[in-house]
Amino acid sequence: MSSPFYAGFGSASITPELGTPMAGYAARTQGAQGIHDNLYAHVAVFEQDAQRAVIVNLDLVEVTEDICGSICKKVLELAGVPEDQVFVCATHTHSGPVVSERFGCTANDETVKRIVSGVGQALGEALENRRDVLVKRNVALLRGVAKNRRTLQETPDPALAVLGFYTGENLVGCIVNYALHATVLGAENLEFSADYPGYVREFIRQQHPGCHTLFLNGAAGNVNIGYSADASALGERIDFRTFEKAEEVGRAIAHAALSVLSEGALVEPLALEVASTKVLLPLKDLPTVQALESQIADLREAQKRLAPEGSQARNLKIQEVYLECIHSAVKRYGIEGRSELAAAMKGLAIGDAILVGIPGEPFSELGLEIKQGWDPERVVMVVGYANGSFGYFPTEEAFLDGGYEAETSVFQPVVGSVLVDQARRLIERLISN
Repeated sequence: MSSPFYAGFGSASITPELGTPMAGYAARTQGAQGIHDNLYAHVAVFEQDAQRAVIVNLDLVEVTEDICGSICKKVLELAGVPEDQVFVCATHTHSGPVVSERFGCTANDETVKRIVSGVGQALGEALENRRDVLVKRNVALLRGVAKNRRTLQETPDPALAVLGFYTGENLVGCIVNYALHATVLGAENLEFSADYPGYVREFIRQQHPGCHTLFLNGAAGNVNIGYSADASALGERIDFRTFEKAEEVGRAIAHAALSVLSEGALVEPLALEVASTKVLLPLKDLPTVQALESQIADLREAQKRLAPEGSQARNLKIQEVYLECIHSAVKRYGIEGRSELAAAMKGLAIGDAILVGIPGEPFSELGLEIKQGWDPERVVMVVGYANGSFGYFPTEEAFLDGGYEAETSVFQPVVGSVLVDQARRLIERLISN
């Protein structure tokens, strides 16, 4: 029989001040003009014997290394849990604040302080609410919601995984893992919002008052609700990208999660394990910052000589966006002249349920490669946007095809194979422990 397993959950608002620059779209140049729904930090604390682990789930487009470092310091200060046992991830909403230097905007110090302070509040609530829990888990296929945005066909991986934490009959905490860009709302939206993950949490809470839900986005690099990444980057309006659609998507995910959880199996025996590693990711032979700035300036000059609504001007504009993404990445990661980038990869096991965090945006096909081939009784959740933010991780085939994700990635085409290999090794460590 396993030792008692304790879990606690908490949340706090991290919504910034109005006027704060918004993240996610190069085409959006205005700061936030309103708050549609608050942004939150959700925290889960797990404890068994001397082992402890913390998951921090944030309504942000990304979690940079700097933000992760500040949060880990706060968790160590308040809970005594070291960095390698703290799992920080973003929902990837594109209706939150800028938290890194992108497209001429930089993170506001007050915004970052508010995020870290909110994590501290949520952590305090989670520590206070720790209870001995039972855990249930299950997986279902949710079709008709997510699409491969490069082909507009059904997503390669429609799996929805869920963990439920119970005190008696009461669902007190929930982890939902599903791969879908939190970009139902487009660049025209100027209100802070958690996008569809906020509705997932709201609908679960309606059915289970007091339940804290952590929405852990998956391998969603090439997955949205069905529109072109280029069109989105350019700020082109798409009529179905509305709050009503976000609510519809959130309701569908929440309904599927609760339905499958009601038929879920108990996680037995319960054992808490953590593991982490550093992964060396191979970089493209990238231009210098100065060369990129020169190329961007040339593209802008060329656009001035063209009719702004023409196809040639549009093509030049998207090339400018690609180069802007590479430019900001080279500066942000400090990778000029380098051939490799070291990134953190963390894993967490709760019995036969395993979470592995990828520090960026892996393609859905890579997530499937990580998840497949294990014991059918084991639930593996690939969590994107976790413990770092290093952009897109496409498949080798996608690199050959080109397009937004491949052109803006700083990595060589073999990066997907490296990630899959290292993630599977990490899972094997968790299992062997």
